[in-house]
Amino acid sequence: MGQKLQSYFEIAKTKGGLGAQIKLAAITKMSAAKASSQEDSPENIALFEKAISML
Repeated sequence: MGQKLQSYFEIAKTKGGLGAQIKLAAITKMSAAKASSQEDSPENIALFEKAISML
């Protein structure tokens, strides 16, 4: 569960390091740990896609 969501934190890290990961967590209201336990639902993926585009 949450493998796709967790990958967004790696994308954020390559884009801007820890600061980008923190911003991603703030936008999605989901920490990396929580993301790894959540379902890779279409809604969650859409939320993370939008958040990544805002970084």
